[in-house]
Amino acid sequence: MSNKGLKRPVGLNILVLFILWLAVWNCLRMSEAIFYWNSLEEYGAQPLYISMSGGIWFIIGILLVWGLWWCEIWGWMATLGAAVSYTTWYWLDRLILQKPHSNWLFALLENIVLLIFIILLMFSRKTRLHFQKDAHERKSQTSTTQ
Repeated sequence: MSNKGLKRPVGLNILVLFILWLAVWNCLRMSEAIFYWNSLEEYGAQPLYISMSGGIWFIIGILLVWGLWWCEIWGWMATLGAAVSYTTWYWLDRLILQKPHSNWLFALLENIVLLIFIILLMFSRKTRLHFQKDAHERKSQTSTTQ
């Protein structure tokens, strides 16, 4: 399961740390919504939605970190899907459930830059080779033990 002898690309380590940071942030979001439930309801916020979405993105983030760290092929695919899903959720939440923000242009540009970074990183030669070598090693280990 480990990727012995293969050096993980630096960009992949940065991505894992970024996803871990997002997971922790969503865990804090969930716990704060639970802790301040009454206050949020008093001001018209939706604590159930905030806590549920925070919890879901926390679990997804932890699974992504696990999959990327151990070079699971599903982690590679799930990261691409999660990047698109998180972006879609963020903008639907921002445009439908929140009041308009004046920093929408900054948020849009930041989001585009992050998506481009993730896509370029995941499709980079080093990252693909890293995941392919690990998958090949696991396959050969499985066939030799049988």
